[in-house]
Amino acid sequence: MSLDSTLSTDAVRSSRLAERLLVPAGFITTAGNAFQITAAAILVFHAEQTTLAVGWLFIAVSIPQVALAVLFGKLVDKVDRRMLCVAADLVSAMTAFALPVWLWLGGPANLGSYIANFMLACTAALFMPASNGLIKERIRDERLGKFNSHFEMASNAGMLLASSLAGFLVIWFGATPLFVFNSLSFVLSAVLVYAIGRKPAKAPVAEEAADTDPSAPVEAPVRQPIKRLALLYANGNIGLMVANVILTTLILQTFNQGAWMIGVVDALAGVGFIVGAAAYGKVSKRFKGIHLAVFGTLGNLICLAIQPLHYIALMAAIPFAGFCFAQGRIAARTLLMRASPEERVGRIFGSTQALGLGLGVGATVGLSALADATTVPYAFWGLAILQGAIVIGTYFSLAKPLSAQEKKRPAEVLEATAA
Repeated sequence: MSLDSTLSTDAVRSSRLAERLLVPAGFITTAGNAFQITAAAILVFHAEQTTLAVGWLFIAVSIPQVALAVLFGKLVDKVDRRMLCVAADLVSAMTAFALPVWLWLGGPANLGSYIANFMLACTAALFMPASNGLIKERIRDERLGKFNSHFEMASNAGMLLASSLAGFLVIWFGATPLFVFNSLSFVLSAVLVYAIGRKPAKAPVAEEAADTDPSAPVEAPVRQPIKRLALLYANGNIGLMVANVILTTLILQTFNQGAWMIGVVDALAGVGFIVGAAAYGKVSKRFKGIHLAVFGTLGNLICLAIQPLHYIALMAAIPFAGFCFAQGRIAARTLLMRASPEERVGRIFGSTQALGLGLGVGATVGLSALADATTVPYAFWGLAILQGAIVIGTYFSLAKPLSAQEKKRPAEVLEATAA
């Protein structure tokens, strides 16, 4: 066997190992974070009794990521991405454990929640572009669609299912054990990421060029409209951030239900998302990526507009919202990741994170104030209008260039069956 063949085999083996380890790492980390933020939101709401108070908690999480994501994104493109992820996880573990220590010492719960989540957000600003850069670096391009469906399913299932349990666990045990679990989740994530191993050597460029299919979109990352794809993906971050704030208030204040209902609703959303992510491979055989990204988002927004009508309507609509969100989210993520050159993926995803959270902060303040001045349903409808305008406007600017480029790509079905 030649040296070049050995290098190629090592790259394939490394890609498979990365797929097996990054998916559970994503699940563990997001589950821990969901325990943390849900418990903190409940503590803050009970202390302050306003939507805006909960909103400020999510803003405290977002501000450092807006400020630091671009800077850290540039760092990610210059330093070992695997070790940056491990370092970010370990620092987060220590930060997360500091909150229960603060509570055990009798510190104010709302102040501790704001500070701890702010500091966790600083390390998240590094972890997010580093992890996405690691994915682009280690996962073969033809596997990105399939991997992203698995990764998003695991990550969001961890977030939603943990959020559903958090509502019950806060009632039964209090918030402190959830913060301890979050600290342990970061340690487990660091172990999994470290186990991926070093980046394998690349085969010589001459052989790569000789073996490349002439029809493959080698130059696509340069030609694709990355900024507009970033806006399409960031639009989902806006919805997640604002919906987390106003949904808590809708349940606790408007519907006058207990924290248990937060758990039920998040569980229903989790089931919808898991089913949607699992079905993505089949759905993507019938629709182009840009169409899935747009119509999945619009389907989610229609469900969003129904949710504040009644708590029965909320529980009926949210599984379908989760299903549609999965289609739009995975498609948008795959489009952006394919378009991103490996040497710039850190700054691209860092900038995208900053954009989404920056817009999310503004939307959270505005829509939370609207909810407090009027009623919470108006905030839901305002969010649906805002996100709908973004996705429709972006679609019309992207439809023509992406349609031309997707004709040159293998069908999504090839990803599901690729070796």
